[in-house]
Amino acid sequence: MSYKNFEKAIELAKKCDGYSNGGGKSFDIVSKAENLLDIKFSKQNFRYFNKLGFIEFYGNEIYGIVKDDFSGTYAGCAIEATLTDREEYNLPKEWLTIYFFDDGYMGYLDYGHLNEDGEPPVIMAIYDGEKYVVTEKIAEDLGNFLLQLVEEQLARQ
Repeated sequence: MSYKNFEKAIELAKKCDGYSNGGGKSFDIVSKAENLLDIKFSKQNFRYFNKLGFIEFYGNEIYGIVKDDFSGTYAGCAIEATLTDREEYNLPKEWLTIYFFDDGYMGYLDYGHLNEDGEPPVIMAIYDGEKYVVTEKIAEDLGNFLLQLVEEQLARQ
């Protein structure tokens, strides 16, 4: 059911005001990102990067792969954001940055806690000056998270 929610979300997202995506990235680029982060991406996460690169729509930017060379462009890039926060703030190695909520709260895929389908949950956390603190689990996986954001946006249009 979860992968179906992922597919449904990426189709429905196209109906959201201000929708755009990054055009997708090659298998080689996505594999390079896995190697840089030392994370084996889940099926949904790999497909997201490969098919879309990243997506955004009114009021929402779901981080992805922005540039092929990972040259330090932090804005909207899941790979750069994760690498930078690992270095500067000791972000847990199992976390992948995917969303900025507000007031310093960030959304992460937590690869330290995979579900039975091998998908990481989406968690919300904030840096408290010493470490990252999880404030809540937002969704079972990327597909459910995306679907929730898209449905909320479509309901407001």
